[in-house]
Amino acid sequence: MPTGQSVGECSGYVLVSGSEYSVYALVQEAFAMPSKEDAIEWSTGCCVVVIVWFVLGRMAGSVAGMFNDR
Repeated sequence: MPTGQSVGECSGYVLVSGSEYSVYALVQEAFAMPSKEDAIEWSTGCCVVVIVWFVLGRMAGSVAGMFNDR
């Protein structure tokens, strides 16, 4: 039964709409601790991306260095 109290003053249950509940569930899922496998996949993927961009940059730099007149 709605009492008209604010959420901070309520000592019982708070009724929320379906859209509010879905937002709470989404936020809780976003800040959840990842599994060990997910953490390994993300860290490995990030390392691979950095290494690939480094190698591509070195290759582009060596090609650009061929056109240097020094």
